[in-house]
Amino acid sequence: MLDRLKERFILETQLTAHIVRRDRLSRMSVIPVVSAILAYCEDYKSAAIVAIMVVVSETAAYLAGAGVGIDGPRPSPRRCAIVWAVAVSTTSIYMTAGALFGVSGTTATLICAFIWMFGALVHVSNSFVAVPIYNWSMLLPSYVIVAVIISDLFSRSFTPSEPIDAIAVAGLLLVYFANSVQTTQNHKDSLSAYENMRELANRRLVELEDLSLRDTLTGLPNRRAFDDLAGEILCSGRNDKAALGALLLININGFKPINDSYGHAAGDALLKEIARRLSSDIIGADVIARLGGDEFAIAWPGPLNTSELHRIAESILDHLHQPMRYSHRKLEITASIGIAPAHMGASVGQLLNEADQAMYHAKNGLESRVVIYDRRSIPKRSNLNDRARLLAAMQQGEICPFYQPQVDIATNRIVGLEALARWVQPNGEMRTPGSFIPAINEVNLQAEFQDHILHAVLKDMTALQKMQLLPDQVSINLSEVTLATTTGRDALIEVVAQHPNLRGHLMFEVTEDIFIARAGQTIKDSISMLRLAGVRISLDDFGTGFATFQHLQELEFDELKLDTGFVSKLGTDRATDVLVKSFLDMGRGLDVCIVAEGVETKAQLDLLRDMGCETVQGYFFSPAQSYDNICAMLQSGAATVAA
Repeated sequence: MLDRLKERFILETQLTAHIVRRDRLSRMSVIPVVSAILAYCEDYKSAAIVAIMVVVSETAAYLAGAGVGIDGPRPSPRRCAIVWAVAVSTTSIYMTAGALFGVSGTTATLICAFIWMFGALVHVSNSFVAVPIYNWSMLLPSYVIVAVIISDLFSRSFTPSEPIDAIAVAGLLLVYFANSVQTTQNHKDSLSAYENMRELANRRLVELEDLSLRDTLTGLPNRRAFDDLAGEILCSGRNDKAALGALLLININGFKPINDSYGHAAGDALLKEIARRLSSDIIGADVIARLGGDEFAIAWPGPLNTSELHRIAESILDHLHQPMRYSHRKLEITASIGIAPAHMGASVGQLLNEADQAMYHAKNGLESRVVIYDRRSIPKRSNLNDRARLLAAMQQGEICPFYQPQVDIATNRIVGLEALARWVQPNGEMRTPGSFIPAINEVNLQAEFQDHILHAVLKDMTALQKMQLLPDQVSINLSEVTLATTTGRDALIEVVAQHPNLRGHLMFEVTEDIFIARAGQTIKDSISMLRLAGVRISLDDFGTGFATFQHLQELEFDELKLDTGFVSKLGTDRATDVLVKSFLDMGRGLDVCIVAEGVETKAQLDLLRDMGCETVQGYFFSPAQSYDNICAMLQSGAATVAA
C-alpha cells in the first residue's frame, strides 16, 4: 500500500513539473497587460512588485524542476518535496497579488486584479486533470483569496461613481471563479468517464484475447493456446529426460457421417459432450484442447513409460465410448488416439506431427485404436505434394480400372468383371491399390478417387455395350465415405440415374468392415436406396466379419463373395471345407449368387464345382487385365486357363 502511494506521489510530481513548465507562457502573458495598466495609472510600485514576483516565481519553479520534461529522469523524494513546495507557494503568491490589487481600491487595480486572477484560475482549472493532489492544493488557497477579494469589495464605502465598477469587477470575478470551479469538476467527471471507458476497453480487450485463445464451441483452449500451454509442459528445455511427458492426439471416428446424417446441431452437441468428458472425467491431464474439427489434444506431464501411456489412452477411450443420447437417438462414439512421447529438442508442432502420424495408423489399423509414435516403425505421412501427384495421375488417366473376369465354372463363359484400380506410371511400372490407396485415404481424396474410377468404368461399359461385349455384371468397389454420407450417396445415385442402360449391369461391392468403422445405420440406408435405384449390391469378404449373419438378416444382397482366405485352405483344412459348403448351401437357400475369389489351382476349382459353386474369380483364369486385353477375352467368348 505504501509503495503504491509512493509511486503515485512521484508520478504526480512529474506531471506537476510538466504542467508548470507547459503553462509558463500563459502565466507570463498576463504580466505585460497588468504592468501596462499599472504604469498607465502611475502605480509604479505595484508594477515593480508584479515584475519581481514573476521573476522570483518562475525562477524558483525552473530551479525546482519545472524545466525538466515528463520523460526526464525520475525525481528523488527530496526533489518531489521541493517541486510541491514551490508549486504551492508560487500559486499562493500569484493569488495573493491578485488579492492585493483587488483591495487597493482603484478601478484600475480592480481590473488588474480581475485579469491577474483570471490568469491564475485558468492555470489552476486546466492543470488538475491527471493530478488531483496538485488540483486541490491549488484550488484551496484560491477559494480563500477570492473570498477575501469579494468580501473586501462589498465592505467598502464607495463614491457615487465607483460602486458600479467595483460591483462589476467583483461580479465578473465571482462568475469566473464559479466557472473555474465548475470547469475543474467537469474535467474531473470527464477524466472519470475516460478512465471508465479505458477500463471497459481494457476488459473487452482481455475478453477478446481470451476468446482468441479458446474454441468458441467447446470453451476448450484452441490450437494457438495449446501451442503455448503444451510448450511449457512438454518443451520447456529441461535436461531431465525422465520428466518428459507426452502429447495425445484424439480423433473421433465417424464424426462426418453424424454431421451429414443428423445435421450440424448433432455434431456440435457431440463435440461439446466429448469436451465435457475430457475436461471432467480425465484426471491427470494438464492441458486439454480442441484443435479443430473432430480433433482434440492433451498435453500430459511426465514421467511416463509405454505401459502408462497405453493405460491413459485406454482410460480415455473408455470414457468416450459411452453412447450419447441426442433427440431420441443413441449416437455411438468411437475414437482413435495417436501418442507422441516428448523428447529433447522437440517443438509442439513436431510432437503434433508425430502424434498425427501415430493417430493415422491407429485410425486405419484393425488391432488397436491406440498407437505410440515410433519413427522406426511408422513411415512418413503423405503431404500436399503427394496429393497433387495423385490428382494429376487421375486427371491424366494413369490411375485407371483394370478388369478381372468372373467365370461360370460349367461353361467357362465370362459372366462378370470386377473393376480394380491400377496406377500405370509413365515409365511403365504398374502399382497395385495397396501401394497408393492408403495415400489416397491419407490426403482425403477418397471421394475424388471413387468418382474418377466410377466414371472410367461407366465409360468402358458404354463402349463394351456398343460392341455387344458387355457381360452380365461389372462390379465396382464402394468406399465407406461414399456410403456413410448423404452427399456421397446422393451423388452416386445421380450418376447411376444418368446411365439407365447400364444400371442393370452394375454391381456395387461393399466390405463388411464399413459397418463397423462408420455410421452403420446410414450405410444400411444407403445400400437400400441404391438397390431401389436399380443397381445390385455384393457383400465382399463374406464370412470374415463379426456380424455376417446379422447383416444378411437386415439387408438384401444380390451377391456374396467368398473370401480368398477360405478358398486358399480348401482341401487342406476340414473345417474350411465344411464352412465353404455351408456358405454355398446358404446362398442357394437365400437365392443369392456366391462368387469364390482367389481361385488359383485346378484342385480348388474342382472342389468348388463339387460343392455346387457356380462362379469363380482368380489367377487360375486371369489376373486383372487392361481394357484392351479384357475386350480380347470377351471377344473370344470364353475364359481360358492362365498360362
